[in-house]
Amino acid sequence: MKNPPPRSLDDTCAESRIRSLLSTGASLDITYFWHEVESGVFPLITKSSSNAENREVTFLWRSEEPLQSVYVRLNRVTDKKDVKKGFMTRIPSTDIWILTLELPSSYRGSYSFIEIPSGMPSEEISQLGGRFSLLPGMPDPFNKASEINIRGFGESVLSLDLAPAQTEWDDTSRMSSGVLSTSYSFIAGHRRRVRFHLPEVPISDPLGLLVLPDAETWFDRIGITRAIDIAITNGRIKPMAILGIDNVNESDRVQILGGNKELILDIVEKLIPRLYKDYPNIVWAGRSNTILAGQSLGGVTALMAALYASEIFGRVISHSPSMWWDPNRNTPVMFNENDSSWVSKQVLSKPPKDVHIRLGVGSLEGATVPHLHQLHQSLLATGVKSELSIYTGGHDYAWWRGAIIDGLTDM
Repeated sequence: MKNPPPRSLDDTCAESRIRSLLSTGASLDITYFWHEVESGVFPLITKSSSNAENREVTFLWRSEEPLQSVYVRLNRVTDKKDVKKGFMTRIPSTDIWILTLELPSSYRGSYSFIEIPSGMPSEEISQLGGRFSLLPGMPDPFNKASEINIRGFGESVLSLDLAPAQTEWDDTSRMSSGVLSTSYSFIAGHRRRVRFHLPEVPISDPLGLLVLPDAETWFDRIGITRAIDIAITNGRIKPMAILGIDNVNESDRVQILGGNKELILDIVEKLIPRLYKDYPNIVWAGRSNTILAGQSLGGVTALMAALYASEIFGRVISHSPSMWWDPNRNTPVMFNENDSSWVSKQVLSKPPKDVHIRLGVGSLEGATVPHLHQLHQSLLATGVKSELSIYTGGHDYAWWRGAIIDGLTDM
């Protein structure tokens, strides 16, 4: 089945009735209310009464348990230091929990719900917004859009009406049509799993090559092969094979991504030549269509690939690169826009003028935004072909998955 079409601000009859019922407060008929919710589209979205560029988004949760609160963890809106913004309110004498947030109309982000038990200490509650929450989140049972699972539990995706389209991810009725093979290679100090996805296209069609670190996420949890196949079939991108390299675990990820030159050299000296040897009948589209794309620490890897392997990668895509990263561990505790970035210094020390660099960042990513602005402008000043896209969101696969397709469309 296909996911619901892009969100409209025009309420259905059910949504209008739900808003009317919520306004009655404690006197509402709870059974009838939840019956109406089953036919509505959630979260509820309406225009902001104070700012035409924003939307008021209302989340609902149902629980009869005696809870201290219910927490909505919305990427870069209610997480980290802003946990209190995500506390829901229980309508007295009901099992209805409710929270309304005002958000930019182009926002897209992942979110989940956490039930906070009675008696949970405040210091533990404050940690729920961190990367490693003490309690697992739960997806929104009323959100009919497909979920993503990055952190070991399902999270829902909130896409407001002016968020960029993600056509390849919205249609869940189509499966990947290509062929996926798995092997193991000794790369960057460890024996690790390597994936290769070959799209179903005529053998005579030249193939681009997309290289992805964090393959265990992109292949196993996000479903990159299906999205790429759909984009090829729809003619949005040219035929593209995918080479993915797994991390062994989180600790290994920190060690091999970022500024690790060994990983990049092993990719270009071992993995890619092996592909050419194993698939002699493939017509490869050449350096300009050989791309390394990464996110977060992987975004730093992409930028380092432009430095260390420009003879192989004609393009790199770097989403939300960890501009605070320093392999020498000289990073400030609270990295801000005025701090020096090791990443920028490395990239600008030898500007890769023959590599097309595509940068992307979420508007809510704090100091990363001005640092990427500055890097982008500095690259342009040195003659590098650089592009910068700012998505309304946080540090989040919810928009990274769409941005990776966007980054391949100009090929």
